[in-house]
Amino acid sequence: MKRLAINKQILQDELHVELIGSIDEDSDFKEVQGLAQKSISFDFKEVNMINSCGIREWIKFIESMPEKSTITYNNCPQIIIEQINMVHGFFRKGATIGSFYAPYFCESCQKESKEHLKAIDVKNRKAPKIECPKCGSEMDFDAIESQYFSFLGKV
Repeated sequence: MKRLAINKQILQDELHVELIGSIDEDSDFKEVQGLAQKSISFDFKEVNMINSCGIREWIKFIESMPEKSTITYNNCPQIIIEQINMVHGFFRKGATIGSFYAPYFCESCQKESKEHLKAIDVKNRKAPKIECPKCGSEMDFDAIESQYFSFLGKV
């Protein structure tokens, strides 16, 4: 497993944090701890694993972020959405989700796909219609919508 790498970019009052690899007991967020930009965005696109110790470390870290900062979670893979849905404190109160990946399946060609969605595109916790990139058929959402999209009630 690849240890967590953190790329940060500060643009005036905005902090963009890209997380790459595994969030586990060895994850160290001190590189971005104590930074107090007005707007902080986390990009989870390259996070490939999170375990219970990593969840604990993330919660400790996110609780230490300044309350006045606006926090956005972007490009959340399914493993991050599952944590947001299940673990109290993983998603800080007042934070928002900009975008995430959702599981879809094409009956016609048997293709599974993780589709990138924006939170604003999901209405009433119903999966938007997506065409299969391989055959053009409409894909089925491959989870229980009310459960998968329950995080939308937290934003």
